[in-house]
Parts: sequence; structure tokens; C-alpha cells
Amino acid sequence: MQAGDLNQVTAVEQSSAEHPWRAAHFADSLRSGYLCETARIDNRVVAHCVMMAAAGEASILILTVDKQHQRQGIGRRLLQHMIDLATRASCDTVLLEVRRSNDRAFNLYLSEGFSEIGIRKNYYPVGSGREDAIVMAMELTTFSFNLD
Repeated sequence: MQAGDLNQVTAVEQSSAEHPWRAAHFADSLRSGYLCETARIDNRVVAHCVMMAAAGEASILILTVDKQHQRQGIGRRLLQHMIDLATRASCDTVLLEVRRSNDRAFNLYLSEGFSEIGIRKNYYPVGSGREDAIVMAMELTTFSFNLD
């Protein structure tokens, strides 16, 4: 993701997320040096993800796929790409939160190896109330063998 992508990223976010990030959130993420990635079809942004990596831990802050392109494996491939980036950044763990009501995303994360590790009560706005977030983690394991 680059600053020139922000109009497309924001358009995807506005049309696909219940409580979308604003362009300023993405611009701040870019300025802060977060890992900001996009998925494209015909040079058009169809998904985006922002991840912060520091002190051996990566946190996926947002992952959104355009509604017209959901259920095509784009979110899964983008998630796998972010996990690879976390591994390359020498992170031991990837964390994320998902809305309790977002069964599709929750099941995607489970299928990719994330585990539920906690609940953040009343974390997300929903309608006129709040909704819990399920906190999930994936441990990134590096194997080494001593064959002496």
C-alpha cells in the first residue's frame, strides 16, 4: 500500500466494513511504518491489510476484502501473506481481534491456525450498542535441528 492507493483503499473500506476506517487511519499507518498491503485485480485494490510488528509480535489491525470479491480466497491469501511478513520480521506471534458476530472471518482464522485466546468485552461499536471482540493468536514456530 502506498499513499496513492488511499482513495481505492478507503472506497473498499467504506463499501465493505460496518464501521470503516477513514483515510487518515491508513495514512497514519503508512507514516508509522506499519506493514500495509493490498491485493489487486487488474490493478484495482480489492483488499487491504494493516499489521503492526514490534518486539517479536505482530498485530493485524484490519483486513478487509471488497464485498464483490469476498469468498474467492483473496482474504485467505492476503492473510497468509501477512503471516509470511510477520515471520520474516522475526515475530513469534501474530495477534488479531474479530467481531463475535463475524463467523466467516473467525472460521477463516481458525482454519489458518489461529486460536482463541480471550475476549475483549464491548470492544466494537454495533448499531446503538457494543459487541465483544474475540482475541486470536497464532504462534509462529521456527524449527532447527541439530544433526550431530
